[in-house]
Amino acid sequence: MNNKIAILGGSRAVTLKEENAFTWPQYSQEEFDAVKRVMLMPNYSFYEEAYLLEKEIKEFLGVKYALPHNNGTSSIHSALFAVGVTLGDEVIVPSYTYWATVMPVLACNGTPVFAESDPNSLNIAPIDIERRISPQTKAIVVVHLCGLPCNMDEIMFIAGKYNLKVIEDCAHCHDAEYKGRKIGTIGDIGCFSYQATKLMPGIEGGIMVTNNREYYERAVALGHYERLPGLEQESMYRKYQYTCFGYKYRIHPFSAAIVRVQLKKYDALNRQRKENLKHLDEELNKINGLETIKTPAEVKRNYYCYRVKYKTEELNGLEIEKFIAALQAEGIDVEKERYMLMHQQPVFNEENNGFPWVQRSKIITKSLSLPVTEKLYRQILSLPTFPQASLKLVKQYVEGFRKVAENADLLTNIKIGNINRKPDMDWSKMQMSKIR
Repeated sequence: MNNKIAILGGSRAVTLKEENAFTWPQYSQEEFDAVKRVMLMPNYSFYEEAYLLEKEIKEFLGVKYALPHNNGTSSIHSALFAVGVTLGDEVIVPSYTYWATVMPVLACNGTPVFAESDPNSLNIAPIDIERRISPQTKAIVVVHLCGLPCNMDEIMFIAGKYNLKVIEDCAHCHDAEYKGRKIGTIGDIGCFSYQATKLMPGIEGGIMVTNNREYYERAVALGHYERLPGLEQESMYRKYQYTCFGYKYRIHPFSAAIVRVQLKKYDALNRQRKENLKHLDEELNKINGLETIKTPAEVKRNYYCYRVKYKTEELNGLEIEKFIAALQAEGIDVEKERYMLMHQQPVFNEENNGFPWVQRSKIITKSLSLPVTEKLYRQILSLPTFPQASLKLVKQYVEGFRKVAENADLLTNIKIGNINRKPDMDWSKMQMSKIR
């Protein structure tokens, strides 16, 4: 076996060229037929597709109410509105997440309060949630990052102790479980995304689920005028049927039709991804300088994305940038974390930023530091999820990591350029992979 690393003239570890290894979503004739079926429906009956999806998701998750949305972001906005977040309220959120978790707080005129992440899971740290609670705290938004469930026992205990609402951002998981309970059904409201990169992609779309009728009706009133006449006669929200509360959040019938097909095929479509990433978990954790994210015994996880921690101290202080450059030279598709830490973004730190829904002059009243999250963020390596890759390709990735780690002492003095682009890929064609 040639152990000379490629960046110093050796042969690449990754030699397989599997054209569809990372291709997602996976659509077949069944999805095309579903869209055609909806197109041919007479007299606007295609809108019924959303109600059929709603029924199937309620059965799948075992919840009383499900409300399909045009995307996951609007479902989070609806959830925050449903639990009553308004001007003066604080909502505890992670900083290590995508912006769609946090920006809807501003849309409700609330104030996001950022909490640390747990280095072991990458999820929001329950112990830091409790530190951030104030008399103004109204809710907590938790994100099951990369498909790994949060510690919901501790989070729900804290929420009960302080009478707070819990919204689960389930964009990264669809059938994950925590101690036998479906993710999205443990908090007050669960929000899912069906965007094109997700595990159950409808190109766009989302859904909000709950067992609370009041929350469901408030969400309907916010952005689903067409459903208001169908609420119970005694509902206080029926009277808003001619205006709703100003938003139009219903899912597109085509998206609903596609998601219905994807739901039936979910296990089959995601099986290879799960098997490949379990293998990566097992093997990368054996390599010096790497630490995989452990899956607790009591949870069933999904793999929406894949992250591993780089431990520079185990490789004589080798900078992560040089480690990545050497991996890329081996043909490995790897980069630093692509999500930006939210607490560092201008929209949360500028005075008078001009957004019409923000009624405060400044969102964060003082400079915020999250040292645990910031250190963690600098350690993260992002890899693809291999949804259609062979195990042989995954093993070549493992070999590439092993080669580079074993020769880390040779990389100290190498010169590196821009490492942001992935190897052997046309960046102009890869922008979809960056869309959440």
